[in-house]
Amino acid sequence: MIIAVILGNRMNNDGTLSDLAKKRLDLAEKLYKEISLDRIILSGGLANPKAGIAEAKAMYEELMRRGNIPAESIILEDKSLTTGENAKFSVPIALKFSPEKIIVSTTREHAKRPYLNPLRLFRREVKRNGSGVPVEIYTNGKE
Repeated sequence: MIIAVILGNRMNNDGTLSDLAKKRLDLAEKLYKEISLDRIILSGGLANPKAGIAEAKAMYEELMRRGNIPAESIILEDKSLTTGENAKFSVPIALKFSPEKIIVSTTREHAKRPYLNPLRLFRREVKRNGSGVPVEIYTNGKE
């Protein structure tokens, strides 16, 4: 079983998804098709209160609108407000499925941040949860 965690991005004030969030959803669809993902965790809370909607919920609504990933394959994690919290809240959800691999899906610019590297944070959280499941990061590489 392969599980992908799609990281959210701060919503626009009007409640619409940012361009970066849309790119992450594009990548989610590509991975779902090419790798045959078993589950997708959409991770992101209400980081922008003006938007009035959690990132995970908005991403879910967009994926349902697009119609390329079935609802039963998607899990929402809607508490996280930071990349560290994405890992803290998403990893235990993923580990309940006993995955052979966890993929963290984000944009290239986010993956390359030295101070809050998503791959490092997710690997640390997997270890903290007593697992040795490998974690990989996937980006669309276009930023």
